[in-house]
Amino acid sequence: MSSASPHAAPETPATEASAPRPAPELRGPVAVIAGGLSHERDVSLASGRNLVRELRAAGVEAQAYDFDRALMAALERDKVVAAVPALHGQFGEDGEIQTLLELIGLPYVGSSSNACRVAWDKGTARELLRRAGIPVPESVGLSAQTFRDVGAAALMEHVMGQLGERVVVKPTRCGSALGVTGVDGLSALPSALVGCYAYGEDALIERFHDGVDVSVVVVEDADGPRALTPVEVAYEKGHEFDFSARYTAEFVSLDRPALPETLIEQLGRAACDAHRVLGLADVSRSDFIVDADGGYVLLETAITPGTTETSVMPFACTLSGTTLGAVTRDLVLRVLAR
Repeated sequence: MSSASPHAAPETPATEASAPRPAPELRGPVAVIAGGLSHERDVSLASGRNLVRELRAAGVEAQAYDFDRALMAALERDKVVAAVPALHGQFGEDGEIQTLLELIGLPYVGSSSNACRVAWDKGTARELLRRAGIPVPESVGLSAQTFRDVGAAALMEHVMGQLGERVVVKPTRCGSALGVTGVDGLSALPSALVGCYAYGEDALIERFHDGVDVSVVVVEDADGPRALTPVEVAYEKGHEFDFSARYTAEFVSLDRPALPETLIEQLGRAACDAHRVLGLADVSRSDFIVDADGGYVLLETAITPGTTETSVMPFACTLSGTTLGAVTRDLVLRVLAR
């Protein structure tokens, strides 16, 4: 950069190559794609409605679109300039909607279809995180086919012998605590697995970690991934693994975690590291359990953080001195500038 006086006449006009790139503008509507046909349809619709409200409050012409047969024609008809997927679960976080948007060349906020496919599978994602040195719970993957063919009695004792008497059972590919069960004792494990297999053919059985639930949203700006202020998530006793509790204000509370600043920074770095390791883009949310001694494990990293009124991301934006609408608007502008 030149050190010449600001009052000196310029030596030559700036060339086109050296001129600063103009800031992108939103010259058309932004599509918030929600709904779909997964088990998380209702949550997705709630995320979409709130996100549309927030974007409009931030000055963005936003409109909700359902993930159905009419979607592609509607996006083209309305001359949409960018999309923000707010689909949760299958078709939204498994790379499907991302593939469709890539095929039609529509810019969108979020990770590529290939990155989504990797991060969507909890077992695969967890192994990548473990190899990168990020603490994750010890776990065992078990398919429904193996459970049926080998039999529960031959497996359960060995599973708990490795992981302990308290475990958590969850579908390998699902979200919003669907199919998730906390298990305390060998006798309860088979029924928990049967319930889990209702949501998919593969289950992840992980060691239970007691502590505080803390979620960290990561957003990207010109300097790369950065962590928003972490959020402590507390559930009413007995609703820790309850799908409905996550979206019912009387059962869940969000707050700034009462943790040392050094630990807050560690969690932020770990969330940013997970974002990079999984090859994610624009935005993600990592969920941690922090124990009484300050140790932590990363449970999973969400590709499409929820944006309902009781979700972590809007609250994290508020704690960080901004709004969900402003953060999402800036992400849309970044996408359009690529």
